Amino acid sequence: MADVGSRQVFPDRLRGIALLGIVVVNAPPLGISVDGFTASSLEGVWNAAAAFLVVVLAQGKFYLLFSFLFGYSASFILRDGSGPNRRRYARRLVGLAIIGVVHAVFFYLGDILMTYAVLGFGLLALSSRSDRTLRRWAVAAVVVGVLLPFVMIGPLADLDPNALTAPTNPTLAALDAALADGSFLTAALARVQTLPLALAALFVQQGPMAFSAFCLGLLAARHRLLADPARRRAQWRRLAVFGVVIGLPIQVVAGAMALFHFGGESSQPTVAALGTALIFVTAPILTVGYLGLLGWGLALWPRLLAFAATPGRASLTVYIGESVLLSLLFCGYGLGYFGQWGALPVVISGIVAWVVLALLARVWLGRFAQGPLEVLLARWTGKRKLLARVEVR
Repeated sequence: MADVGSRQVFPDRLRGIALLGIVVVNAPPLGISVDGFTASSLEGVWNAAAAFLVVVLAQGKFYLLFSFLFGYSASFILRDGSGPNRRRYARRLVGLAIIGVVHAVFFYLGDILMTYAVLGFGLLALSSRSDRTLRRWAVAAVVVGVLLPFVMIGPLADLDPNALTAPTNPTLAALDAALADGSFLTAALARVQTLPLALAALFVQQGPMAFSAFCLGLLAARHRLLADPARRRAQWRRLAVFGVVIGLPIQVVAGAMALFHFGGESSQPTVAALGTALIFVTAPILTVGYLGLLGWGLALWPRLLAFAATPGRASLTVYIGESVLLSLLFCGYGLGYFGQWGALPVVISGIVAWVVLALLARVWLGRFAQGPLEVLLARWTGKRKLLARVEVR
């Protein structure tokens, strides 16, 4: 598949699918508990099955795909290594950090934009280095990403009997109460109090792996990996087989450890903590499988996933919009369903939010070249020609 105009099609479709995977992972902390799934939310076969599928198929995987695409997109700004473009990229990172702070305080504590902004400066420092250097940094980051979660197994094992993924902390319980019954301002203040803990947890679980994905994405862009999927059909097939055959069984075992060894009289918190760590450190394998499957499918059927390209073109707006819609559905200052639904309806609500935003993005992009937040960020970085009418492909 050749590029459409000057924009590559495959990255937009990947980005749209990644946003769908991210929202089903973010929905439980937005709708059940800041900890995510709880023992009570797993009651019933369908709720348990939904949670298991989210953990096995999505948790820790799609943020890596999103991170890979973040590095891939950076190449289009930094490819010439010029001073003005490097300054523009630095301003972009600052803008993402500001949006991330607003997002974390007012809508979703688990924001990834602040982490991306900090790690993005590391990518900026490496952007003019050789392919070999990028590969070395990617490998080093993976090593750190593998070690950190296992180092934290001890603290992670000290879990609340009603929570699955977070250490006991009174601040988290206060945030749950604020999200369930508090005003918009009360919830925001509670998020501010919890933010340092959340940022530390995000760095341990996601930071090193995300940076590795940044480096690999930048490297992939240099070699136009996603520019024409049809030319790399055999390569996509190999990646799909490797990632799925090896990664999926590991995730199934890790997911069972994390979800079904927690709560009740037979609770084994250490096993649950080990399973959670294993989910994150082996997530890159299945992520590679997803990339291979999607590339292979697109090589065979060029129109595959065309519906996902529209939210992918407005990814920042859709990412923030998902949190806005779900917080209005669940929080006390909205419809007030926080903590009242099981895992299955909460996950379905995340999917519905993605569909709604994809449709809204299609309408918006029928008139404008970028999503609303993309326009704002581009103007912040100094890019002015933004609002031309374009055809939605």
